Parts: sequence; C-alpha cells; structure tokens
Amino acid sequence: ETLHAVGGIGISAMMHGYMVFDKAGELLVPFRTWRNTITAEASEKLTELFAYPIPQRWSIAHLYQAILNGEAHVPDIDYMITLEGYVHWKLTGQKVLGIGDVAGMFPVDIHAHDFDQKMVEKFDALVAGEDAGSLTAEGAKLLDVSGNLEAGIPMCPPEGDAGTGMTATNSVKVRTGNVSAGTSVFAMVVLEKELKKVH
Repeated sequence: ETLHAVGGIGISAMMHGYMVFDKAGELLVPFRTWRNTITAEASEKLTELFAYPIPQRWSIAHLYQAILNGEAHVPDIDYMITLEGYVHWKLTGQKVLGIGDVAGMFPVDIHAHDFDQKMVEKFDALVAGEDAGSLTAEGAKLLDVSGNLEAGIPMCPPEGDAGTGMTATNSVKVRTGNVSAGTSVFAMVVLEKELKKVH
C-alpha cells in the first residue's frame, strides 16, 4: 500500500556548522560541518568578547572566522542556517529552527528562548565598521567639486545618527548619555538595567 500521509515529520541532523545563502537562495560556499575546526581564532576572540564559551563548531564562530579571513562571500550573506534547518526550509519554505539547534549556533537567552540579544548587540558592535567599499572618483567629485579630494578613501557602512552620536561622544558605557540635535532632538542614555515599565 502507498503511503500518503503521516501524523508529523521532523528533521534532525548534525548541529552547528555553516551554511550561508545569498538573497537568491544560492549556497555561497560549500557546507562547513561541525568537524571543520578552522575557527580557533574566532572561537577565542568571541569567548573573550561574550565572557561565554564559544566552541569552534558553533555557527557564529564560523561566520566570524570568515569575516576575519576576509572571505569574498561574506558581503553577500543573506541567511545562515544549520543542515537540518536547510532541509526543513527546502521541505516547507519556512526559515525556522528549534531552540536546541539555535543553541548550537549562538548563545541563547533561556528565558526568551531566542538568541541572547545582548550578545547579538556585542557581535554587531564587533563587526561594525567593516570594509564597505571605498570612495570612487565620482563620489569624490560629489563631495568636492574642486577635485582636490582623492578617491580610494576607505568607507565604513552607513549608520543611523543616534548610534553615531553615541560613538562620537564616547557615550556607550553604562550611566553615560548624550543629547543629539540633528534630524530631531533627543537624548540617548545607557541604563544599568532594563526599564521595569513605560515612563
């Protein structure tokens, strides 16, 4: 008799690893398994940054190592997933992952059952300012019609003015803040703990 339906299906495979795709859904580099112990530098640096052990096999270690190596595919990454997440995506069209697998990619907030957002912010800050191209000859003319400004100046990624103001005034530590008077006027204050209610 032919099987037409079952009560449910679940995909389980090797945790961790590195599968990255571009916006078109194309695999950017061959699958790197949890046994590809090529991420010692990234593992050590992330463990120090997070004050939390980041094994070489974790996906975030693979991603950061690719960044440290200056690998050409990194700017094209749109989606990163484990092998079982990839299979599930192909079977359902859904980009989801179970909490057990999430915990093999990046540190988890056990209360939120999601990636630890404070560590996500630390990682974002770590990679902020990565190479985002350089000033072209045409771009230089837009900034300086006299033609004195030279092309080739390295450029970091564009950012919102709030974060830029905090960085420029060194107001990124707890119990510091700054006031911005630009697009709008607002204060940015770095608190010691989360707000307990809306004020």
